[in-house]
Amino acid sequence: MIELKQIVAPLKKDWKCTAIFAVAFAFACWQSAYQIRSEWGGAAALLILLACLLYQALKVSSGTLKKGGFPWNKLLAWPPVLIALGLLFLPWSNPDAPGFKFGAWFFLAVGATCFFCGVRAMLYGAVLLLGCFLAVPFRESIVLYLSYPFRMVSTVLSVGFLQIFGMHIENDNTTIRIEGLDIAITDACSGIQQFEAMILVAFWLVMIWKRPFVWRCVHYLFLIPSIIIANAVRIVLTIVLYKTIGEVVLNNTWHEGLGYAQVVLTVALFFLVGCLLPEDEVKAPSGKPKEGGKDGAKAKAGKGGRKHE
Repeated sequence: MIELKQIVAPLKKDWKCTAIFAVAFAFACWQSAYQIRSEWGGAAALLILLACLLYQALKVSSGTLKKGGFPWNKLLAWPPVLIALGLLFLPWSNPDAPGFKFGAWFFLAVGATCFFCGVRAMLYGAVLLLGCFLAVPFRESIVLYLSYPFRMVSTVLSVGFLQIFGMHIENDNTTIRIEGLDIAITDACSGIQQFEAMILVAFWLVMIWKRPFVWRCVHYLFLIPSIIIANAVRIVLTIVLYKTIGEVVLNNTWHEGLGYAQVVLTVALFFLVGCLLPEDEVKAPSGKPKEGGKDGAKAKAGKGGRKHE
């Protein structure tokens, strides 16, 4: 059973690293409260994800700075600090613009992490700091920019699939035309509104399997294709049901039901990808013989009876 001491242990390894990440997370919480108007679900999911990243970064990197030797951490800390100063004080910069200001804070935090906590902590904390200083303040803009590509790809895939089976259907960008009816694939139909919740669920699913960091990143990148494919399937089902039972499928009840089905399908596809990717083999601890082998048999024999002379 996991004790409380084991949970809080990563937070106590390196107080400097913990302080930097905690300040970044506090900034993200403040920005969420300041930016959000009415939609709290996505913001809450993003903050929970950042909290998980904070704990994971401290767990694997806090206290790993080695004393002695060449101070690579202090040398590599200067480039991000210089970039931050450039964003704030160069003639072409605009410190009042949120992009310049928050970008400078991000690079300053990266440099401080590298200087005080080491290169390893900087690498593992970079994603956390990026999320806190840039993803959260600009989350609405990011979602808006991602919405159109998601809708466009899903529309093209679904229309192309239905045309293969001889259905008379066409699309104009993200609008589907069928039998004189125009069906617009809006933001609510793109799957983008569940994107922040999906990246949180995907993070938990990725952590289920014991894999190297690279393979976990590969698995995580499959989230976007999973969302697009699930959304395309939902659009296909909507069109087929429209041809079968009529316009009733376009009302809120059917629309919401198919939306929930899309979320379930996205998670299922992402989980299936995780099952197909290679895993690390569980190795027996060194010096401990495997049960059932020759060494194990000898060990059991040694423990068994005495040798009679």
